[in-house]
Amino acid sequence: MTIKSVSQQLLIFGTVLFLLGLLNGALVQAFHNPRMGLSAHLAAVQNAIVLWAFGLMGPRAVLSERAQVFTVWSAVYGMYAIWLGLVVAGVFGASRSLPIAGQGYSASNVWEAIVTVLVYSGSLAIISATLVLLLGLIRGLSDNNLSQPA
Repeated sequence: MTIKSVSQQLLIFGTVLFLLGLLNGALVQAFHNPRMGLSAHLAAVQNAIVLWAFGLMGPRAVLSERAQVFTVWSAVYGMYAIWLGLVVAGVFGASRSLPIAGQGYSASNVWEAIVTVLVYSGSLAIISATLVLLLGLIRGLSDNNLSQPA
């Protein structure tokens, strides 16, 4: 897997998520909890920007192939899982793990659990991907400094 293909994948996944966010925005009023639907819309658009940024930063990071794969799939999973968790919460009225946007709504324990797993696992995944990318960027900075003439 080349850095170029990794970056391209992140840009594609980001663009698909951006499109999903735009479509989600058109349906906000159809959600059982429209405030959560709006949160899902905004999250999708913002999460798409994160994936684009990761795609553009990728070539500057020095990562092993294994770290690249981990970073790509953790970032993609994280950004999509958070968005999907918000969509599910908005459709079914889940609110336990998202009390501000979910205030006044509740769902069955199954839907509450699904939302919790999606949002928390997605958050953990994107935090992990960000840490690995940060280390790769720092490593890239060190490699650039070593290759500069004195």
